[in-house]
Amino acid sequence: MRIKISFLREHSSANSIPLHHQKLLADSLSVMMDEIGGDKSAFNFSSLKGTSKITNGFMRFLSSKITLVISSKGTQLAETMVQKIFDSPYLAVGKMHLLPKTYEVIPDPSFQTKMRYLCISPLIMVNPDKDPERAQELIDPTSPFFSDILYNITLDRMEKAGYTEAQLNEFAEFEALPDMEYINKINESGKKYARFYKSAAGNTMLGLLLPFTLHAHPEVHKYIWETGLGVLTEEGYGMIDMVRI
Repeated sequence: MRIKISFLREHSSANSIPLHHQKLLADSLSVMMDEIGGDKSAFNFSSLKGTSKITNGFMRFLSSKITLVISSKGTQLAETMVQKIFDSPYLAVGKMHLLPKTYEVIPDPSFQTKMRYLCISPLIMVNPDKDPERAQELIDPTSPFFSDILYNITLDRMEKAGYTEAQLNEFAEFEALPDMEYINKINESGKKYARFYKSAAGNTMLGLLLPFTLHAHPEVHKYIWETGLGVLTEEGYGMIDMVRI
C-alpha cells in the first residue's frame, strides 16, 4: 500500500534542509516505527517533495506545502504509520517542522513483466554498514553487474520476507536496464546521477537517481513497489515510481 501525505511547513521553524535529507527523515520515522512495533523491513518512504530551490547543498522550500510518500507490504503498517503521524503535533525533519494536513491512498498499478521506473529516493547498491570499502564505489549502471546485484539483493530480501523456495524459483527472470538516453544526457551536461549519502549509522555511501526498465515477475514488481529496491529501504532509500508516458 502507498499513501501520499501532504504537510504544511510550520512558519516558525526552518524552511530549508540538506539536499540529502533522507537520514533526517529516517531518524524521525524510525522513532515512530519503534513506538508502533512495525516491521521496518516492510516499510519504505520517499524524499520530501515541494516547490524548492537548491543552494549550496540545501533545499529551501519556497511554499509551505510539502509531500511525502510512504509504503508498506500490506495495508496495516502504512495505515498505522499515517495514524501515528497525524496523532503527532508535527513531523520533525532536522529543524523543520511539518504539520500533517491530508493524505490519499495511491492505487497500485497493473503489475506487468516489463515496467519503467524512476527513483524518487536514492537507490543504494551496497550497504555501508556491512561493506564500507565498497559502499562509495560506483557500480556502473550500464554493466551487467548492476542488474545482477539488484537481483541478488531483491531475492535475498524476498526470501527473508517469507517467500518460499518454490516462489523464488519463479522469479529467476530479472533484468534491470538503465535509461541510456538519460545517462548520456546527464553526462553531457556535467551533472550527476550518483551522489554521496549517509546511512542512519552515519556511514557514507553512493546512491543513484535514474530511470530504468525492469523485466521481472509481476510479484517482484509488486514487492519492490511496496518495500523499495536495493538496500537500506527501511531508511527510505530505493523508493521507485512509474515513468508516466
